[in-house]
Amino acid sequence: MLELTTEQVAALAEIDAKRFVEGVRADACKDDPKLADDATLSSRLWRAFKAAREFGIERDENLVAFLRIEAYAPGFYEQPAIHAWVTRPGRSADERFHDYLRVMRWKIEHPEFRGGLNNGGSGDSVAGGSSGSPWSSIGARWRSFTGRGSSGGNG
Repeated sequence: MLELTTEQVAALAEIDAKRFVEGVRADACKDDPKLADDATLSSRLWRAFKAAREFGIERDENLVAFLRIEAYAPGFYEQPAIHAWVTRPGRSADERFHDYLRVMRWKIEHPEFRGGLNNGGSGDSVAGGSSGSPWSSIGARWRSFTGRGSSGGNG
């Protein structure tokens, strides 16, 4: 029987995690080809993955969503309010992050409740345009909620 040391098991887990992150990156770039032009995307997604794990997020669907948000809103998880919400005692980080996603999606789908409809607009258009990907729409709206422009910087 093959016996692995703790270090070997950790190294295998890291390889698996990096494959997972690379798969999310590849899918995101396929859905929105503009992401492929971001030379920092792989390293940002890896840092975001490690942060999500440190928060206690374990479910694959939540990890994918966490990384997808990072693709469009670099460093979103570094905001103190997000960190405080996801790590707040009483519920798991997965449950809290899922709740966070539901609230953000609701806000994106209902801009009229945050003063998003101006000049009689229908609310159907998304700030910053859209490449057709639902994640790019969420990313554009997310940047507008966090005060970041479509340039991807912290401006």
